[in-house]
Parts: sequence; structure tokens; C-alpha cells
Amino acid sequence: MAEIAPFRGTRYDPSAVDDLSLVVAPPYDVITEADRDALEAASPYNVVRLILGRDEPGDDERSNKYTRARGLLEAWRAAGVLREDAGEALYVYEQRYRLGDEKRFQRGVLGAVRLDEPEAGGVLPHERTYEKIVQDRLQLLRATETNLDTIFCIYDGQEQGAHDAIERTASTPPVAQFTTEDDVEHVLWAMTDVLDIGAVGRALEKAPVVIADGHHRWQTALQYRNERRAAEGLGPWDLQLMFLVDASRWGPSLLPIHRVVGGIDATAALEAMAPVILAEPAPGAWWLTIADPAAERAALPADRSAAWRDLDVSVLHSLVFDKLLGGIKPRFVHSATEAANEVKSGEATLGFLLAPMPFDAVRAVAEAGEAMPPKSTFFVPKPATGVVMRALD
Repeated sequence: MAEIAPFRGTRYDPSAVDDLSLVVAPPYDVITEADRDALEAASPYNVVRLILGRDEPGDDERSNKYTRARGLLEAWRAAGVLREDAGEALYVYEQRYRLGDEKRFQRGVLGAVRLDEPEAGGVLPHERTYEKIVQDRLQLLRATETNLDTIFCIYDGQEQGAHDAIERTASTPPVAQFTTEDDVEHVLWAMTDVLDIGAVGRALEKAPVVIADGHHRWQTALQYRNERRAAEGLGPWDLQLMFLVDASRWGPSLLPIHRVVGGIDATAALEAMAPVILAEPAPGAWWLTIADPAAERAALPADRSAAWRDLDVSVLHSLVFDKLLGGIKPRFVHSATEAANEVKSGEATLGFLLAPMPFDAVRAVAEAGEAMPPKSTFFVPKPATGVVMRALD
């Protein structure tokens, strides 16, 4: 259902940058101020200077963080820090990491994917976006005319030919290999064989593709395409750099995002939830299960799909937070330890821990054309920014 094409990747030249771990960065939306400071200190060529520039006194329409990003990009190209590969390719990208004591790896393909509206059945979003963020990313894209980072997508591949093509490419010498500070090893190969590229393309034509991370980048790409198409017709802006991972073979780890709340203690919360919610004691916590299915059904929006209504996170927000606890607003944390520490310190009075969501549930909601509640999923590892970029000129 997605149309993918090879492209000439823009990459850091190893003769100018011998340690790629010093110039790549996480996706812009997970970078804290402390992270940005550390990334800038790591190298004058770190990609964070492009994707997350700083505002400066006296900025105006002609001189600002977006125009400075374009200037840096042009300077790095002129100096040979960044170079465009000689030929077109798809890029096989693998990340080797640990989750607890378990060694895992994620492998996918970086390519230029045609931008279609969700109703066309191509790439399917599943989260809401915020216009302020989209406008920020759009100004950067207008200025640089480059896909600096990628949209992270997952699909369920059934084509053995695509699997074999990716395996063949990953058995050749890589074009880049490095380990970042978080102990994730990154390996990149160029797929240039036209038959292998064709096999990957055929697989993606048949598979539903769901955005795992990058919904704001997706909306940005659509708006930018519409602007350029209205002014100039079809062009490279009709495609977007995406990282596509076969979740059935080499997929990411899908972790839950937990909730913490304040202003209500555990005893009061349990009383408010009873008898709709059954709370069974566990060491230091309670197991919560639905005791009144009719109340659950009544609390969930009737116009939502069955897939959306079946989500634990939908029930938690619609039934528990909105109805039983009187519209209480949660905050989001990424680990049970973080939730426990907030309760222990008094920053929160209660934490709600969610189980990991299966990929099939994410896909079902996306195929229904709906958005999940905010902060429903957290895919790891996220592709690093700066491994491969794509110029639109």
C-alpha cells in the first residue's frame, strides 16, 4: 500500500567525520535542553544544530534558527562534511540494543515514500498532532529543502522476496557502523541491486504501513508537498524519507507509557472507582480490572471503533480519569520506576501502570482511521537522526 523509491542519500563523509556517534542525534522531540547542550558539545557538526536550532536576540524573518540551519547545511556540504552518494539506493538500517538483560535488534529500510492521504490506504497515522509543532517543522523544511530526519513506520511483511533482499544486503560490508552513548550499535548498508529494490517495493505495495513515530513530520511533509505542488507541480516533495520496519520479523519493542496523577490519594481513588473497578491487592500496588462491563461501555464514546474501545488506555482515560475520577488530568512517564519515584517523592499521589500494547491493536486503530489517546505507545529504539538525509532540490 506504500510506494517506495531509492534516492541519493546525503551522509556524513567519513574522511571529514571519523566518529559518526558524535554527529547523530535522537529525534528532535525527545531531546531535552541538557541533551542539546551535550550534543552541541560533542561536535561542531552535530545534526542537532540543524534540527533544533536556538533562538537568538534580534531574530527576524530573514535571520532566525531556520535560516541558520540552511546556512549550516550549505556550509557543511561545501566543506565536504556532508556529501550526496553517487547513486540511488535504499538503505538497510539496523540497531542492536539491550532491553533489560535481553539482546535485541531492529532492522528496516530507509527509502523515499510517496505521500498519499491516509484515506488512500498508504501510510496510516494513529496519533493526533499539534499545529504549533507542525508549523515549526514546516518552517525548517521550507528553509533547508531537505528531509533532515525520518518518519518511523512499521508494517507486517509477508513477502519472502523482500526478506531475502534485505538479508542479502545485510550480509555485505556496511557503509557505516558506530555505537552511540546509549550503547546502541547502528549499522547501515546501501541496497543498490534493482531486483532487490523491486522486491522491497512489491512487499510494501501489499502491506499496511503504520506510523510508529513522526506524526508531526508526516503532517509537515503533507503541507509542504501541497505548497510546492501548487506552485511547481510534481517533484521530489511528493516523497518523504521514511524508515520502514517489518514488525513481524525485525520489529521494534513497543513499550507502554504510564500515567501519574496528583490531587487524589489512593484511598479516595479506590472509593471513587468502586464498584465499577475491582481492585485486588498486590505488593505495593493494586491490580485493577473491570467489574461492571455495562459502565465501561457507557463511558466509552459510541462513535469510536471497536478497536479503539478495546484499548486499555482508552478505558483508563474515558472511564477512570474522565468519569470515575471527575476529569482528572494525568501526566506521562516512561517507566514504572519513574512513576514509583514520583509517588514516593510526593510529586504525584497515584500512578497507573499500563501493559505493552500489541502491534495488531495499533494497526487496527490506524486502519479504522482513528487516533489513539495521547501518549499511548512508545516504540524503541528510535532511528537516529543524521544517519541518512534526503535533499529535495
